[in-house]
Parts: sequence; C-alpha cells; structure tokens
Amino acid sequence: MLVKMAWRNIWRNKRRTLITMASIFFAVILAVLMRSANTGIYEHMVHNVVSFSSGYIQVHKKGYWEEQSIDNSFNEDKSIYGFLEEQPDITEYVPRLESFALASSADKIKGVLVLGVVPEKEKNITHLDERIVVGRYIRAGDRSLILSEGLAAGFGIDVGDTIVLLSQGYHGASAAGKYPVSGIVQLGSPELNKRLVSMPLELMQEMYGAEGLISSVSLMMAEGSDMVTVKEKIIASTDTLKYEIMDWKQMLPELDQIIEGDLAGDYIVIGTLYLVIAFGVFGTILMMTRERMHEFGILVAIGMKKSLLARVVILESFFISFIAALAGMIGAMPVILWFKENPIRIGGELKKIYDTYGMEAIIPFSNKAHVFSEQAVIVFFISLVLSLYAARKVYGLNAIEAIRS
Repeated sequence: MLVKMAWRNIWRNKRRTLITMASIFFAVILAVLMRSANTGIYEHMVHNVVSFSSGYIQVHKKGYWEEQSIDNSFNEDKSIYGFLEEQPDITEYVPRLESFALASSADKIKGVLVLGVVPEKEKNITHLDERIVVGRYIRAGDRSLILSEGLAAGFGIDVGDTIVLLSQGYHGASAAGKYPVSGIVQLGSPELNKRLVSMPLELMQEMYGAEGLISSVSLMMAEGSDMVTVKEKIIASTDTLKYEIMDWKQMLPELDQIIEGDLAGDYIVIGTLYLVIAFGVFGTILMMTRERMHEFGILVAIGMKKSLLARVVILESFFISFIAALAGMIGAMPVILWFKENPIRIGGELKKIYDTYGMEAIIPFSNKAHVFSEQAVIVFFISLVLSLYAARKVYGLNAIEAIRS
C-alpha cells in the first residue's frame, strides 16, 4: 500500500519530480564521464609502459627478478605455451632473452641493453615495426639487428653499417659478434632510446651460448580481464618451485605508486563534485518538502501516522533516485562508447610531451562496468541520505501550523 501511494505521489506533480530526477540524472552522467576519462588515461598509460617492458604478467625463473643475469635464464617450456594459448584472457605471450653488452663502432664504446625477441610476436605488442625511422624491422632468421635512434646517433652509424657486441655469455662463456644494422627505431623512453639493441631471439641465443634459453615470457591481456584471476590460474598450473609469476604492480611499483598518488588527487576532485551534487539535490528536496508542508499537515490531521508518512516520503525519494541514477548510467553509456572508439585527440605542446614518451596523444575513455555502477550507486545513496531531511521534517510536523502554511 505504501509503495503504491509513494509511486502515485511522485507522478502527481510531474514537474517537481522531473526537476529532481534531472538534477540526479546529470550528476550521474558528469560523475561517470569524469571517472571513465580518468580510468581510461591510467589504463592507456599502463598499457604503453608494460608493452615495452614486463607485460601485464611475466613468467621467469625463480630468483631472476632479484638477479637479472643471463645465468638465470631457463629452457623454453612448450607446455607453458600450450596452457597460455588456452587462456581467452591472454591475447599474446612473448618470449624474450635480455642481457647487457658493450657495443662498439669505430672508436666509440657504449653499454647497451640487448633484447632477443621473436619478431612477429614482438611487433604485435610493442609495434616497433611502426617506429622504424630508417631501414626495416628485423625478421625471423635475420643475422642483423636494429638500434634505437639515440644509440645510432651516438655512434654516428646508419643502416648497413656494422656494430660489434662484446659481453659475457651463459655460465661465463665469451659472447661476441659483429652484425649489420637493418633498421633504426625511435623509442618513447629517452633512456631506452639511447641504449637499446634488438635482434632475433635465435641470433642472440647463438651469440650468448644460450641455445633454447629465454629470460622471461611476457603476457598481454585482453581489455577488461581480471589480472589477479589470470595470475592465479597461471600460478595454479605452474611449478612455482621452478618459476616465478609476477604482475606489473610487483615489477613496476613506481608506476603503481604514481597512479595511486594521482588517484588521490582525482578523489579530491570527484569528492568536490559529489559535494556540489549533494547541495544541488538537497536544494531540490528542500524545495519539494517546503511545497508539500500543507499536504503533509492535512494527511496527519485526518489520522495518518507520522511514521507511515515518513516512510512514504523516503520511498518517494528512493523511486526518484533509483530511476534517475539508472537513467544517468544508461545515458552515459553511448557517450562513453563513442569516446572510446573516437578518443579525444590532444594537440599543441601537450602532444609533443606525449610524442616524446612514445605515447599516442589521446584521452581514451574506459567502458568497464564499475565505471558506470560505482558512480550511479554513490549518487543514488547521496540522494537517499538527503531524503532523510524530508522524513525528519515530517516527524517534527505540527499539523495545524502546516495546514495554515
């Protein structure tokens, strides 16, 4: 009975109800859009960083992360690959062999990071083939390598020139080789752009006397996948006495801390937004309550209990808040889906900063479910809590004064 009465009451004065719903509706849309943009920016940042480094999840030999030496490499385990290929949340896995070397050309010597990759797999993640500024990307079976742009400039060499690499191979073996440069790549990271050498995995294994060995397997995940769940599945099916499985938050704690610190600032901004929303909704509820004092007085005068009347008022607020929050969530969906497919392009000086770090200068939006639901639920509860003001006014109602008002 109370539910039916509350439902009829909210549509008795459609103008008042629609004003209240509109304030909540636009508040939800604004909150969802802001949260979606923030989440999208962080996801874009993480994707760019992990694709060039660790992957979202990495499998390596136990102890490798503490001592990243080629001696801590392990034999490629095809059974691991088979399991990874069966996981729908894993879009790509990339075996890599990493080490350091002294690179020389003419009379110049520099310390470099040497990265052995499977070219066809690697380009699906890092897209290094799209960053080649001179020459071409390496192919499987090549006996050549690519250099980062800063390193090539430091040596003063070009495509077709040769470079000598000298290092310590697997278990103390001597590692040396002389290879032609097939391409020069521009990297976003200024530090990496000064010292990266990349070659086919088999060629690096041959040079370091590490045939069949790799340092790690980096995994990329499908959008919207739960990293923790995927990691737990891998741990459950892997010999953890032999292998170690780490996610990007463990391997790149500095990036995680930067995001967490930035999120703290975002929470302050969105908290201010919620405060503005609360004042707007409260103003509407205050107006509604003052307008209905005469009505409340008559209902109490003819015998309706104040407790029942207060419940009706709260139910009215519940219906209005729920419908408006749900409508706001639905209304935000097409906007977010549009911006996800057509992200905002950044121009000017800010674009140059993005380009410097090899990141696409865009503001992508996230369409994860929690982006919609969290904001709608928060605004809904704000509205519901504020409706207690109307219930309090009902409990303190003087019927005679209310009728005369």
